[in-house]
Amino acid sequence: MSVKLLFFAGSKREASLNKRLAKAASIKAAEFGAEVTFIDLKDFDMPIYCGDLEKNEGLPEAATSLAELVKSHDGVFIASPEYNSSISPLLKNTLDWVSRIRTDETPPRTPWQEAKVFAIGGTSMGLMGGLRGIQLLSALLINGYQVNVLPQTVAVGKGHEVLSEDGSISNPQSEAMLIGAMKAFVETATKLKSA
Repeated sequence: MSVKLLFFAGSKREASLNKRLAKAASIKAAEFGAEVTFIDLKDFDMPIYCGDLEKNEGLPEAATSLAELVKSHDGVFIASPEYNSSISPLLKNTLDWVSRIRTDETPPRTPWQEAKVFAIGGTSMGLMGGLRGIQLLSALLINGYQVNVLPQTVAVGKGHEVLSEDGSISNPQSEAMLIGAMKAFVETATKLKSA
């Protein structure tokens, strides 16, 4: 039975390079036998997290919908834009809202923890490909959300030149990096699912 993997970018922008990267990653993972789902966070609109808002109005429907989607998959790939050497406010807000949903287990788990493994990547117009933001996201996912993060990351420099809308990558080094990471992602999710 193939693993189910969820792919999205931490951007709502229509022409987002990181959406292109998430799409490219989903195509490669499918080639390795995974069942893939690509989503756009613009379809999961949530207000800025506030404890008072949660107390008075409850969880946004978009957060519960996304949580159910995450729980139905074995792994999650996030293509993270780099905003001033950090992650996007959209991505942090999405991670925070979904983390507010807990299981009835003891200790309780979040939907993010239901996913067996996370893979992360990023792209930018610069040479580093959003590497600083990727490093911060990795630490945040491990320490803040307590999830397993694949050590192989994907940083695609000059994404505006090498990433096409159909998911192909014209830079051989970047393509090899993505292929290696997606192979490891599918293999790790498969092993963890059958463990």
